[in-house]
Parts: sequence; C-alpha cells; structure tokens
Amino acid sequence: MSKMADNMEWENEAPQLAKLKKSNPFTVPSNYFEGLEERINQSVFISALQKNEDAGFVVPANYFETLENQITSRISLEQLKTKTQGFSVPEGYFEKLQQNIVTKTTETKKTLKLWHQPLFKYAVAACLVIASTAGWFANEHYQNNQLRKTELAKEQMLYDIDESVIMEYMQEAQNVKTASFTESEMENYILDNFSTNDLSNNL
Repeated sequence: MSKMADNMEWENEAPQLAKLKKSNPFTVPSNYFEGLEERINQSVFISALQKNEDAGFVVPANYFETLENQITSRISLEQLKTKTQGFSVPEGYFEKLQQNIVTKTTETKKTLKLWHQPLFKYAVAACLVIASTAGWFANEHYQNNQLRKTELAKEQMLYDIDESVIMEYMQEAQNVKTASFTESEMENYILDNFSTNDLSNNL
C-alpha cells in the first residue's frame, strides 16, 4: 500500500506529468545487437591505431618495383574467376560408365568382306583363268593318251592275229584270192570292217 500511496503523491504534485501516456521513451536501432560485435571490434581496432599513430606506415622492400607485376597478376586472376571454372560431366556419364568400359575392353570381331576388295576380285579372276587353262591342257593330254593307247592296242591286236585267220575272214567276206592283197591292204580292210571285240573273240 505504501508504494501505491507514493505514486498517488507524485501524481497529486504533478498532475500534468501524470496525464502523459506511459511508454518507454528509449528505442533500440534496428539490427543493433546483430552488428554490435563488429562495431566493438572496429572501435577497439581504431583505438589501437590511434595509440600507434606516431609509428606511421612502412613500405615493403621493392614494393614499387614489383607493383606493376602484382597489379597485372591480380587482374588476370580476377578474369579467371569470372570464367566458368572446373570441368563439366556429361549427362548420365556415371550411369553409362560401366557399360562403356565393358564395350571398349571386349574384343569385337570384325568381319572383313573380301569380295568388296579390288585385289581379291583380280586374284579370283586369275585363279579361274589358271584353273580353266590347266583343265583344258589336262583334258587334251588325257585324250591324246587315250587315242595313242587305242592305236597301240589295235596294232598289238593285229600283230597277235594269225595270218591264216585273217585270210579265212577275207575269203568268206568277198570270196577273193588272198594272193592279190598286200599286207597293208589287209590291215586296213580288217580295221575298217571288224571290231576289236570280234577279232579278240576269234583269237
């Protein structure tokens, strides 16, 4: 109650002040507490600089000699940063990586179509010409051998036939005298009119 009585006393003594709206007259700036630490650090740094303001600034050795190179290197670094950095991976690269490795490492059998090669065509044509020529020569040689064998067989059969048998055949066929024929005429007559089977059967 004493506290309430004290309040009533000052209200009676200052009625104009009591009529004023009760509100806090002090306001905190926006983001005051968020930037408070940075402002404190800055004020500490500035106060430290103010204490050492007599020390001044020191230029590093060869500063002005290497200044141009430093500026150009920083400009080139900034230009590199503005460009796209790093490497880009194609879309779906890692999903297809194993399949691509397998297809590249396995041996692929390549079929070479020889018929489409011009050298192969000429070689086949040359082989066909050689084969046909060899066949023709072999056939001619075989036919010549067969003809010679038949001629030799005919001659041998004529030598094996007895002259009396030949004379009997000639007399039966034409009823002519044997004395009027020579040996060459008889051989030709037998070869023209009798087969080898007939002659061999009558031996």
